[in-house]
Order: sequence, then structure tokens, then C-alpha cells
Amino acid sequence: MKKNIKVLCGYGNTGGLAFKIAEGLRKNGIKADSVVIDDHTFSYPYHKKLKFAVSNGFLNRIIKYYYFLKHMFKYDVFIFNTRSTMLSRKADLKILKALGKKTAMIYIGCDIRDKNYYLNSPEKFTVCKNCTTEYQEKIGCVMEWKLKESSIIQKYVDASFSHPFDANILNGKFNYFYLLLELEKYKPDFSVNSKIKILHAPSNHGIKGTNFVIEAIERLKEEGVKFEFELLENKSHAEIIESITSADILIDQMVAGWYGLISVEAMALGKTTVCFLKDELFNYIPDIPIINANPDNLAECLHRLILEKEKLSSYGKGGRAFVEKYHDYIKNSADILKITTGERI
Repeated sequence: MKKNIKVLCGYGNTGGLAFKIAEGLRKNGIKADSVVIDDHTFSYPYHKKLKFAVSNGFLNRIIKYYYFLKHMFKYDVFIFNTRSTMLSRKADLKILKALGKKTAMIYIGCDIRDKNYYLNSPEKFTVCKNCTTEYQEKIGCVMEWKLKESSIIQKYVDASFSHPFDANILNGKFNYFYLLLELEKYKPDFSVNSKIKILHAPSNHGIKGTNFVIEAIERLKEEGVKFEFELLENKSHAEIIESITSADILIDQMVAGWYGLISVEAMALGKTTVCFLKDELFNYIPDIPIINANPDNLAECLHRLILEKEKLSSYGKGGRAFVEKYHDYIKNSADILKITTGERI
């Protein structure tokens, strides 16, 4: 892997993705920066934040061209995520390709998910069936935009990365994306509380299936099962991690069919993780140690885990080993760069 190149990671930073890739590349001896336009809701870190005018659209367009020109001359490789680039109509991708710069786009979910496909799917549980109009408006979930932008992006980038269940629009032209984690920041604790503590920390109730989680929890309470439950909302990333550290079981997304970043973080901390996983996911990663449950059997699953609490430590150890094998940010960031620049892995 060439050490003399400079890499920009941005401009979105969902899940701290841009920062993790840049930090991972730095660990590999590569000069890399995470550059963001806005702060993330969960206060994920970054290396550089761009400054814009407070409420002057025309001036901000000029400023964007200034930043693009500055970055164009400074960096050799551009690893974008969540369809976020600097210029309108993805003009920067066209220019970067013409200049011989290497570019990649990482899609992480709603930014590429085909809403119509999932709404018409025979599957009982899907993200889009459980989503809300308010959330769709918040994130700009408009299929016409997704299709148009994705078509332009795919034409000009050198590599695309996505999770397979959300890549229908890409027509199979993508690389499998493994979530990244800075393992050294997560110290596992495999101990189990005398009274089991269960957590759920949704970024959005609809797409995480929080309604199903609450139903299961209420059912267990009605049955007299003894445990603690905490629903974490409007918390910073640091606060969420602190809560997971003192818990025993984390419930992640119940409708998507695959596990998210918080599952990876919980496993890294040695906690038993519960999530709805589609059977097809095991074709990509066969040894997932997550406890597989769906909205129909979640209450029974949690009850069993509470009764068999002596097994939670073993589940936690299996999760930590799994994260070390598949989600190390140092290895995965290097792989992303190699694929983007055309090197063999």
C-alpha cells in the first residue's frame, strides 16, 4: 500500500465513519483526514470541520467551490459516505475522475435503500414498512433523488461499498462493507449483574423496531419476570457507551435483518447482543454470535436469556472475538483504500 498519498474521508460522518476510516489509515502510515460539514447528532469526533456562512445560500455555494478546489489540490484519494459530496449534481465526482483522482462511496443504509422494494416485499418485517413519514422527511428519503444521484455516483467513483440488503439500486456493483470499530477504545467486561439489565438505544423508533422492543419488555413485566430495562434516547455517543458497559444485554434493530454499529460496540464491550438477522446474512458472515430474534419471539428470547444468565458471559466472549475478527478499523480501512486504488487485498 502506497504511503505517500493523502486521503480525504467525508463529508458525512454517520456512526463516526469518516473519522474511523481516517484514523485507521493513519495507523497504517497513510496521511488521512476526516473532513465534515456538520456535527453529528451523537457528537462523533472528526479531524476538520468546514466553516460556512450562517444563513447565506449564495455565499455558501461560493465557499463550497473554494473548499473543493482546496481539497482537489491537497488530496489524492477521496472516500465519501452517505452520498455526501461537496458540489451539487455530484459535479465534483466528474472533475475528480477527469483529474485521475481515486474516489469511493460508502453507503450505510437509508442513503441507498430501495423504499419501494421493501414496502412491496412479502417479508413480514422490513425497515421501510416500520418507518414513519416524519423520519423520511427528516433524512430526505425520496426514491427519485436516490436513483438519480446513485446513478451519477456509480458512473464516476472507482469503488462502492454497501451492505447487501440495502444495495438493490446498485445492481450488484458494490463491495461488502464491514462496520469499523476502534477496538482499543472498548474494554470488554464479561461479568453479569445479579439482576439482568437490558438496554435499547434507538436512533429512530421506526427503523429500529422500538415498538416491538417495548411490547416485549411490557409482556415480560406483566409475566413477573425480574430484570431492569433502560431505553436510551437523546444521549451522546459517550453516554450510550457508558450505559452499555454496565448492562448485560443490548437489543439492536428488530426489523432491518442485520446488525448495526451499536451491536458491534456492545459485542466489543463483551455484552450479549440481540438482533433480527435474515438467514441470507449468514451467507456473507457465517459465524455471527448475535442472538437472533424477531418481533414475534423477542419476549421469549429475552426470558430465556434471563433464566440462563450463566451463559451471558460466554456469549459476550464470543461477541468480542467476532468483532476482533471482522470489524477492526485498522485492517478494514486499509482494505477500503486498496479496493479504491485498485490494489489487491
